[in-house]
Amino acid sequence: MIQASPVAESVYAIHPFMVVLRSSRLSFQSLPDALSFQTAEVSDWGGVFHKLSTFRPGCVLVDFDEGREHVLSAVREFADQGIRFSIIGVTVDRSRRTLHQAMRHGILDLVSRPLDARALGDAVNEAFHYDSHGDDSLCEMRSCFAKLTPKEREMLPHLLLGVPSRRLASQFLVTYQTIDRHRKRVVEKMKVDNMTELAMKLYRHY
Repeated sequence: MIQASPVAESVYAIHPFMVVLRSSRLSFQSLPDALSFQTAEVSDWGGVFHKLSTFRPGCVLVDFDEGREHVLSAVREFADQGIRFSIIGVTVDRSRRTLHQAMRHGILDLVSRPLDARALGDAVNEAFHYDSHGDDSLCEMRSCFAKLTPKEREMLPHLLLGVPSRRLASQFLVTYQTIDRHRKRVVEKMKVDNMTELAMKLYRHY
C-alpha cells in the first residue's frame, strides 16, 4: 500500500530535487561531485513516491542495468494508477534497443555509466522542466493523489470507469451514499470538476 506523504501547499518550492533509487551500484556516494541540484536517496519505490508527492517537482535516478525488469514493473504499476515520475536511467548500454525500451516505458533519458556531471546535469534539468510543466503537471497530479485515502484509491479505478454507485456499493458492502461521498472527495482532492476530466488528466501522458 502506498503511504501518502505530508502535503504542503500547492506552491512549488524554488529548488526541485533528484531522488536516487539506491542499488548495489547506484547511491548518493556514486554521484559526481559538485552537482548544482539537491538530492535525496531512498531504498524503494514507496520512498520515491513519498519524496515526490509534496508539491515539489523532481526526478528519479534509477539503475537501468541492475533489476531492470523490476524497475519497469514498478513504473507500469504506478502508471496504471495514473501516477508518473520523471525518470532518468543509468546504464552502460545506451544502444538504440535499450533507449527504445526505456522510452516505451516512460523513462525520459538514459545517462552513461560512469556518471558524468555535465551529462547528468543536462538530463536532470530537462526532467525538472518536464515534471513541473503545465497546470496538471506530473508533480501536481502525484501530490494531489497523495491526499487520497486508501479507500478512495481503491475505488478510484472503478470511479474512472463510470461504474454506477449502487453497483459499487454492493461490491464494497457500503451504501451508495458512501460511494457518492467518496466520488465527491476524489474530485475535490484531485482539483477537477468531474471524473471524466480526472481521467483525461491522469492518462494524458500515455
